[in-house]
Amino acid sequence: MKTMERLQITPLGGLGEVGKNMMAFEYGRNIMIIDAGIMFPESDMPGVDYIIPDYDYLRGKADRIRGIVITHGHEDHIGALPHFLQEFNAPVYATKLTRGLIEVKLRRDLQKQVKLQPMEPGDILHLGPFRVEPYHVCHSIPDTVGLGITTPVGLIVHSGDFKFDNTPVDGWPTDIAKLAEFSQRGVLALLSDSTNADQPGRTLSERSLNTTLADVFRPAKGRVIVATFASLISRIQQVMEVAQSCGRKVAVAGFSMSKNVRMAKRLGYLDVPDDLILSLQEVNRLPPDQVTIIATGAQGEPRSIMGRLATGRHSSLRIIPGDTVVLSSHTIPGNEETVHRVINRLFQRGAHVVYHPVAPVHVSGHASQEEQKFLISVLRPKFLVPIHGELRHLNLHAALAQEVGVPRENSAVVENGYALRFSEAEMEIGERIPGGYVFVDGTWVGDAVSPELIQRRHQVAETGVCSVALIYDAEAGSMVGGPSITGRAITTTEVMDDLAVGATAVVEGAMRGISPNTPASTVERAVEKAVSDFFYREARNRPEVIVQAVPAY
Repeated sequence: MKTMERLQITPLGGLGEVGKNMMAFEYGRNIMIIDAGIMFPESDMPGVDYIIPDYDYLRGKADRIRGIVITHGHEDHIGALPHFLQEFNAPVYATKLTRGLIEVKLRRDLQKQVKLQPMEPGDILHLGPFRVEPYHVCHSIPDTVGLGITTPVGLIVHSGDFKFDNTPVDGWPTDIAKLAEFSQRGVLALLSDSTNADQPGRTLSERSLNTTLADVFRPAKGRVIVATFASLISRIQQVMEVAQSCGRKVAVAGFSMSKNVRMAKRLGYLDVPDDLILSLQEVNRLPPDQVTIIATGAQGEPRSIMGRLATGRHSSLRIIPGDTVVLSSHTIPGNEETVHRVINRLFQRGAHVVYHPVAPVHVSGHASQEEQKFLISVLRPKFLVPIHGELRHLNLHAALAQEVGVPRENSAVVENGYALRFSEAEMEIGERIPGGYVFVDGTWVGDAVSPELIQRRHQVAETGVCSVALIYDAEAGSMVGGPSITGRAITTTEVMDDLAVGATAVVEGAMRGISPNTPASTVERAVEKAVSDFFYREARNRPEVIVQAVPAY
């Protein structure tokens, strides 16, 4: 029987960008969410820790959310969950390791509140009208799944992050048999990972890293410090195995890294001897050539272990000349400047830095072009929606699909917020829902860290701040005494002292035009404009001018 309802799929993150992956499936009054991740800030976002999806579209619809299905445990897929779950009390379905990584992230009160439901490849989940079948895929973290989602209008396959690795570290290849089964049923639409759509050929096997890492470890005369993502459990396992084979002990640095290692070891996803892992204090007593340190900060994040080592601001660790530092990750697009700055500073401190592409110390967890085409060929979908990538990746993926039989008009290249509506035979691109970046700075989220605030911070970072304080007699409309003028990050102290003399005269001149009983706010605006114009005349610079007219009593 034909249905009149349409399935709506709305990407809330991950399309048109790398990171903060999140998607809403909607049918009637039923909503299912796939993933809720974060994205790293760009260099022009001062003070921002990370960015989460804008899920304002879901507010007021909490009673319709049947569940949140998580494909794997990387930050760009689970990092926003603590924020989302504070507002939406929906069950979360995840595989064993992914649940462990989510539990590490959640505050204790949220852990008690959230319903973390087990999910394994081969299971069948019933979430309202959605029949969800997770299937195993290879990625750079164990327990990753793609999803076959049977809806009232047809079968949708969500690839998750995937690649076809014939020799994966955990010995569990992508489930091609399940993909073939989906194909036999008929796939209405494939939502497929586009991250490596600009990479020809096939992605190297994760197993190839063991040889590369050993080639770095063996000649190293000092400590080997390996930076990677805290959730990259497979990579941590490989580093520990190579360290052990080279007669080294391992210390783990970083709060999130330490918690994840303990959790993964407890659940059996890290298989290493107990005596291999020591504390930082214990390895400091060993000769440098017997020490390996695994740390956070492969993307150069300023507050990470590697970011603080590069600037000498770590409380107990320092770079020692002769250290070998390995950045075992691919630089996220837009983050190149930050990573290169950290690499240069590490070299300045005497470290030998090994990073991709200087040496193949990282293997991508994402399918390259031939694997992307292979997935399409196996599933033979009617429609393709490229997901997980910048617009260039999405467009390239659609072009690849044409090579294997998907007409260009059957591929939907869209950015976040565009609603895709499916019937049993058609796909339609709907209107775009409002949305944008939601910034997180410490405990401040969203409106407290608005784009306007980021723009102001950027301006302050470029031009500095001038503070003007004066005592204001409102009844007389005059200033009592002289103003106090302070400049920060505008110019050198000596030059600022000279400018302050001229600025004082400008403030006095502005105050002579003030009438009795003028409100203090009007006085502040007049002085602010006068001082700002003064700086522009004198230095072609407009620092942020802050004026405070304190009432005279």
